[in-house]
Amino acid sequence: MNGFFGTDGADVMATWVAAGMTLIVLGGMFGERRAFGWTQHLFAGLLTGFLALVAVTEVLVPWLLAPLVADPGGRPELWLALALVGSAAGVPWLPRPVTAVPLSIAIGALAAFALVGAVVGTLLPQLVVTAPVPGDTGLATGIGIAAAVVTALVLLSFLHGGPRGRGIGIAVSVGRWLLLAGIGGWLGYLLFSRLILLVDRIGFLLFEWLGVGR
Repeated sequence: MNGFFGTDGADVMATWVAAGMTLIVLGGMFGERRAFGWTQHLFAGLLTGFLALVAVTEVLVPWLLAPLVADPGGRPELWLALALVGSAAGVPWLPRPVTAVPLSIAIGALAAFALVGAVVGTLLPQLVVTAPVPGDTGLATGIGIAAAVVTALVLLSFLHGGPRGRGIGIAVSVGRWLLLAGIGGWLGYLLFSRLILLVDRIGFLLFEWLGVGR
């Protein structure tokens, strides 16, 4: 089934819409920026609406509004959370002294949550993996030691300012090069994945929309 030979009207329409959006986005590569900008606004609007819907249905209603309705006097902390949500939503209209403190609390809590998540979810598991385990082969032990050394060097690369000796300076420089290598590998992975998406979209246009090879 494709855009020209399909029998189901809904599938044909969906194929044409998808093909049109694909051509508009690919047209941005050749200088057609107006239609491409419109698709960007459309995507941003759809994503924002979806995230707002998820926040309301999955967080605010079950975790904030429903407990307050069930027991208004038994959860004072939820009233504080509700005031925080209301002040955040009313930033454009409320005075700055009213919104500054709740927003500062929200931003600080979010930063602390991200920091704890990075330490607990990334750093500690990586250190546990690099720890030697009885019964490991020499190769596994060597890989664990190398991973621990790389982790330590990358962490040292974040040292800025302050007196440090020659050895620490060399370790910081090596850690920064390792960090750049990791970022380069990550960017290469992103480029490769985007190329795969491009091939997939071209295949969609040829086989699903134009019906090549029918």
